[in-house]
Amino acid sequence: MRRRDIIRSSAFLTIGAVSTSIFGSCGKSPQTSTSTTNVTSPASTEGKAPLRIALIPWIGWGSAHIADVKGYFQAEGIEVKQTVFQTVSEVNTALLSQQMDLSWLVALDLLVLAAKAPNLKFIYACDYSGAVDAIVSHGIKNTADLKGKKIAREDIPYEVVFTNKYLASVGLSDTDVQVVSLAVPDAHAAFIAGKVDAATIYEPFISKALKGRPGSRVLYTAKNSNTIANGLAADSSILKTRREDVLAYLRAIGKGMAFAKANPQEANEIVAKWVGATPAEVTEQIAQVRLLDIAMNKSIVFDEKNPLNVINSIDSAAPILMKAGKISKVLAGKDLVDDSFVKAL
Repeated sequence: MRRRDIIRSSAFLTIGAVSTSIFGSCGKSPQTSTSTTNVTSPASTEGKAPLRIALIPWIGWGSAHIADVKGYFQAEGIEVKQTVFQTVSEVNTALLSQQMDLSWLVALDLLVLAAKAPNLKFIYACDYSGAVDAIVSHGIKNTADLKGKKIAREDIPYEVVFTNKYLASVGLSDTDVQVVSLAVPDAHAAFIAGKVDAATIYEPFISKALKGRPGSRVLYTAKNSNTIANGLAADSSILKTRREDVLAYLRAIGKGMAFAKANPQEANEIVAKWVGATPAEVTEQIAQVRLLDIAMNKSIVFDEKNPLNVINSIDSAAPILMKAGKISKVLAGKDLVDDSFVKAL
């Protein structure tokens, strides 16, 4: 099997498009990792069904894998089944069909998923995408140069939102440019070939684009923004009936994050093996992503006074997705989040 590059999955469900970050698939079936209580734990799991978690191998969710490897679920007294899917469509389908109790996904995807699962709630964020997402350009020196130019982007919610936010920041809209709908690898290839003037892409395609087309530059990135918030979501019924187990799961995730901060080399080796990359590549990618621990979830993600909170992220995405025809109804961000779990940690 060849080493896999970091890519993003484009998945279209019947209710719309949803997306997130993954390392490329080698055509494998979902892999399930089960953590059981083999050590002394604060609570018994006897008679309880395992907490079923769906995720894809994304570095931002590495703390969940580290928690599994290091036995933090057992230490919290819970049995966990983490099923690793290769596409986000599988993750979301598993969540919607109740095959999974919780899923790691993109917060703004809840605006789309709510059409079939109105009681889904976002409860915890693992990262805000940073410079791994960007718009690269060639021959564009100022705002005036953008008008009429071709910008390639994938026709999926987060890229629609990300691209349109950039255009709005320079006083333009998608009607002022020629949007070319291409999957990211194809957008990258079109940019290198000079078929488009700009492209919304992510690493490693950003670095490859800058090298492959001399004179290119980065116009815009997700750095220091909450546009792409990745985290954990579940139906409110699960959050009610399995509350203590979910809290225990989040505590274990917190321990995984703490381990990664204290032992970056070992942690990156663990994550690299999981995602099919090298430790050096994982180190480079992590440096460009804003990883969020429990404290930051309290002070940033779920703090309504902080402008970078996740409610603002969802609220700012809703009208863009509505205009783009990705959703038929604008939902309030506050109705799609549950901050009680973070507050209880």
